[in-house]
Amino acid sequence: MDPETRLQAPPATLSDVEVAGIVRAHPSFRETFTSLRHRDYRFLWLGQIGHSASLWMEQVIRPVLILELTDSALMVGLVVATRMFPMLVFGLPAGVVADRLDKRRVLLACQTVTMSMHFLLAFLVLRGVVEPWHVFATALVSGTSMSFNQPARQSLIRRLVPDEDLPNAISLNTAAMNVMRIAGGGMAGVLLIPLGVGSVYLLNGFLYVGVMIMTYAIRMPSTAAMARPTESWVDDLKEGIGFAVGNRTILYVIAPALILFVFGFPYQSVFVPLLAVKTLGLGESGVGALVAITGVGALMGSLTMASRRGLRRRGPLMLLFLGGFSGSLLLLSLSNWLALAVVALLITGSMGVSYVALANTILLELTPRELHGRVMSLMSFDRGLVPLGAIIAGVLASSLGPQHGLMVMASICLLLTAAVATMAPTLRRLA
Repeated sequence: MDPETRLQAPPATLSDVEVAGIVRAHPSFRETFTSLRHRDYRFLWLGQIGHSASLWMEQVIRPVLILELTDSALMVGLVVATRMFPMLVFGLPAGVVADRLDKRRVLLACQTVTMSMHFLLAFLVLRGVVEPWHVFATALVSGTSMSFNQPARQSLIRRLVPDEDLPNAISLNTAAMNVMRIAGGGMAGVLLIPLGVGSVYLLNGFLYVGVMIMTYAIRMPSTAAMARPTESWVDDLKEGIGFAVGNRTILYVIAPALILFVFGFPYQSVFVPLLAVKTLGLGESGVGALVAITGVGALMGSLTMASRRGLRRRGPLMLLFLGGFSGSLLLLSLSNWLALAVVALLITGSMGVSYVALANTILLELTPRELHGRVMSLMSFDRGLVPLGAIIAGVLASSLGPQHGLMVMASICLLLTAAVATMAPTLRRLA
């Protein structure tokens, strides 16, 4: 036993059960970040920070750019739909790719494509030749890259940390994204004033250079060998879907995520920009500020999840997160003044990210290693339905206004959450 392990070891007079109880009851700051002791996970996590910074900056600047070019709420919804649509088309095949190929190389390929799109759009904007179709085309290519990125990254986490650190690693991965939702969204809002959209896109491209360096530094462990494929890619895909459909617990974890992705998450990319500019009168820089506030709530939720081990009654907890998310969206739709909007965004961010972190943990725990990519791709497939929600959100915002449109979406979320709680006893009993 090395000195550090001896210092951390519990007194001999306590049983393992007693020690586990103390750890769960009194999570320490150090335990919150325990997964970072693993070298390769650290590089993945650092790459996630850069990736998330770029992602959330783009969440601010792409709607601002399309608003500048078209002044249309519907176009904002359509460009978000274009960005997410490839996940619907490629989400499931991307899981097969993640299970068949080297996950690190898949990530590097995706990051190269995304970086190129940032540099291309920066060039077009800075030259003053950008047109709406350019924004849509680059959104489509970036979305395709993202559809392959997500299953590879999520399933790679399982290879880089031991079983006991998996919930912590997933929560820290989510925390990294939400730290950058604060910093990236806020930074984009601040930089838009002196630099403009083109220069911020240029900065995004350079951020991705750092992301690729972190990914390249990861050493794939020997236990991370690719799964032995079946005879064809189609057979691999059928195997993954068959496993998920045949396991009722996994099915009931994935299915309620549709509520978030279709009727909930479009609030970030459609309603937040519109509320900031048209309802609260905060201007373009206010879009970044509101995104950052959502990130504060999400960071609080993800760090809380990271510090907790041995969560019980996880099914009811997931339903609580869904209900809290839906209720806070309804509160946001009623917010005519900034303070109330801030409170609503904090709760919304916390509840949404807590649900996703818990769902991802359960899926990876219950799935054999060789099927991780395909099962996690089902969550990406759910995300692929965000375009449907974004289009609905854009239509509602255009016809009813941002607040009333969001009120309709939030009410649907609440009703569907109540229906899931009533009709899915397997989820209610999930320990």
